[in-house]
Amino acid sequence: MWPAIVARHDLTASGYRFRLRPLQVTDAAFVVKLRRDPTLSRYINPTSPSEADQRAWTEAYLLRDNDYCFVVEDAVNGEREGTISTYNVDPVARQGEMGRWILRPGSFAAPESALLAYRLAFESLGLRRVYCRTLRDNEHVVSFHRSSGLVEAGPAPAVVLDGTSHEAVEQYVTDKSWPDVERALERSATAAARLLRP
Repeated sequence: MWPAIVARHDLTASGYRFRLRPLQVTDAAFVVKLRRDPTLSRYINPTSPSEADQRAWTEAYLLRDNDYCFVVEDAVNGEREGTISTYNVDPVARQGEMGRWILRPGSFAAPESALLAYRLAFESLGLRRVYCRTLRDNEHVVSFHRSSGLVEAGPAPAVVLDGTSHEAVEQYVTDKSWPDVERALERSATAAARLLRP
């Protein structure tokens, strides 16, 4: 299965209310606006305000065979909620990093977007381990991963943002622990979907 999927950027997944579809060059303006939102940019690397720069980044990304970027969409109204990725995929170790996870303020897509990203990683890409590296100060996301059943591996390499070094933490889920994590995320995703019903 693995060789047939590597280098493909057409993976999709749908859930109760949200879906993941491949990032496209035409998403440049949305990504720039999302990543430069002052309420969201505190924990991520600075992003150029140029749509042309984002388009160039996306075009380069599409040539990589170890990187899967998705746009999170509301399956009912088609609105874009954010982005999520599985990248640094190692086909030998069969592991990858889940990140670039940014959702618009007020979005209910967190549990379902994580659920769908992990599902693609384990069931479509055939990974055995998926890890997340988060700034330790980003307590909300660290707590979310912990409550979903991810295990803390310990300190991750420090992250430098705007010239300042920040402590990071690595948390992970394996193919063995995935069923328990999936059940936890399913519960949260269905609860969020119920809140959005008209």
